[in-house]
Amino acid sequence: MGIIKKSYEIKMLKKAASISNSCIPIIHKSLKEEGITEKEISKRIKENIYKKGGKLSFRTLVASGIRSSMIHPKPTVTSEKINGIGYVDFGASYKGYKVDLTIPFIKGKVNNKTKKIVDFVNSLYYKIIKKWKYGLPCYILHKFTDDIILSKKLYMGHSLGHGIGLRIHERPIIGMPRNNLTGKNLKKWEKIKKIYFVSNMAFTIEPGVYVKNIGGCRIENSFYISNRKLIPLTKAKLIKVK
Repeated sequence: MGIIKKSYEIKMLKKAASISNSCIPIIHKSLKEEGITEKEISKRIKENIYKKGGKLSFRTLVASGIRSSMIHPKPTVTSEKINGIGYVDFGASYKGYKVDLTIPFIKGKVNNKTKKIVDFVNSLYYKIIKKWKYGLPCYILHKFTDDIILSKKLYMGHSLGHGIGLRIHERPIIGMPRNNLTGKNLKKWEKIKKIYFVSNMAFTIEPGVYVKNIGGCRIENSFYISNRKLIPLTKAKLIKVK
């Protein structure tokens, strides 16, 4: 229930996505500023979303430097200046319908090890989009992603994606269990395994890699399926500024 969206719901998600996308130029411009802080970017996103008639899907996360090595750091309160790699995880809600996107960024110079993390995740994202196909079991896309990440001895630590709608996390779950399952949990998983990509689903795709004491990178967009095709709702992509 709720996995397949009605045309009205897709319309609301499109509006929420349009509001969210209007924040991207603001983020890009803000990152160019000398001394810009995580807190200030979070504030500007919120102001723009409310100005456009939306609300926050959840409290905005802005993480840079070592803080970006956390999958979901506490909502931004730091006034530290942004530098190095990082990401902005946010989304607008319109009439209760929520989207989710994460914009990775590089501000200033970074060393080769850090740059490789960003380049790897960015490249992987487009491989995932190419791998996606109509009718594919949702968990297979996660497995495809996780296998590539683990082959590089890296770690994602979260599902590749999740459904969106009136809640920010709905079915379908684009993921797999991390531990061996038994009893009711196993039966639940057997049902989830049978969920595959079909028309009028709406969900995120969000590969990420996080390296302790170095930093992390995640890119996330919201999508829906129409006429057997994957249609992007949001327009997150890597931002690089000097």
